[in-house]
Amino acid sequence: MSAGDAPDLGKAIVEAVREASAEARLVGADEVVERLRARGFGECLDTEPEVDPCRRVEALLSGLPEIASLASLSGRAVYHDPALLSRTYARILDRKGVTALLMAEEIRANSRDYPRPVPVELFEAPPFDLAPEAIEAAFKAMAASEEFRDIAFTTTSQGTVYLFSSLHLERDYATFLAEQDETFSMNP
Repeated sequence: MSAGDAPDLGKAIVEAVREASAEARLVGADEVVERLRARGFGECLDTEPEVDPCRRVEALLSGLPEIASLASLSGRAVYHDPALLSRTYARILDRKGVTALLMAEEIRANSRDYPRPVPVELFEAPPFDLAPEAIEAAFKAMAASEEFRDIAFTTTSQGTVYLFSSLHLERDYATFLAEQDETFSMNP
């Protein structure tokens, strides 16, 4: 392929990111380059030897409106197709390896944006799919860290544990909202 095949290269880049998004995975420029080479785009990527192929792909990705980027916890940019993988879900996927941070961010977002506390069972369900042991380990990590001192819990009269951020919800209000949520879930 020649340098004149740039439109085809752009299409191949979009296709590579879409495939990863369809698999519920984020993809970095390095993986996109690997996929492109496997599809015969190596010559097109190497037309300018002084330009790193990953940098070239990153530059092309930044100009594609149908592809979104996310600053990963790893410090690198990762990409996804928002039509297949929402920004929220992409953020969750990126943070799955850091359970305490993942949970804290979700708790804070719910407390701030909705405002509502979340039942601890939320983290056992998709898209989180955390085992009870992982949740318990995250609680211990949060309790031991100043970074998470705003994460608190309340227990409803039925014994359900709800989590909230004290930065965004006062304890009494969080307890009231948890009781309301539990009442509504028991009376459909």
